[in-house]
Amino acid sequence: MALEPIEGRDCDGCTACCAFPPIHTETLQKPANTPCPHCAEGRGCKVYEARPDVCRGFFCGWFFLAELGPEWHPNQSGVVLRSESFDDNAVTLLILRLSPFLVSEEFAGMVGGWVEEGVGVEFERLGPPGHLPAKMRMNELLADAVAARNLREMQKMFAWALAHIDQTHAWEPDGTVLRSALG
Repeated sequence: MALEPIEGRDCDGCTACCAFPPIHTETLQKPANTPCPHCAEGRGCKVYEARPDVCRGFFCGWFFLAELGPEWHPNQSGVVLRSESFDDNAVTLLILRLSPFLVSEEFAGMVGGWVEEGVGVEFERLGPPGHLPAKMRMNELLADAVAARNLREMQKMFAWALAHIDQTHAWEPDGTVLRSALG
């Protein structure tokens, strides 16, 4: 499915995608959850014209879903919607940081709507620098709370899932050594 970015939306100082993904290209090797050496925090890529294709092609879900209000911008929410999951009738919500947005009605309403529609919803947490992230499927955990329209129970499940990942996951090193032939 080819999606077109919504006109008028921009990164607005967000550089999350310059840090969380591992990059494996001929010109740039960057471990997961490690800032790119070519990223100026709050500004973006310092080698924009020479950046790898994988960087050129990445847009978070904020750019594609009109139903996401400004509170969903990653700088505001602490959440990156992984747009590459859209093709699989799934939504991956990368939780960058714990924020008040995660207990908001806007967040719960959107997640609950996806669960009701049968869209696969996954929470993803960053590991330590140089380690792969961890995912947890949320649909089954949220089904009863969503059916009952119980916001409080949904919020409890969000908190439980994130704490469970953080406390029990065995983080796997991605084995990438930082190297750049750019700029």
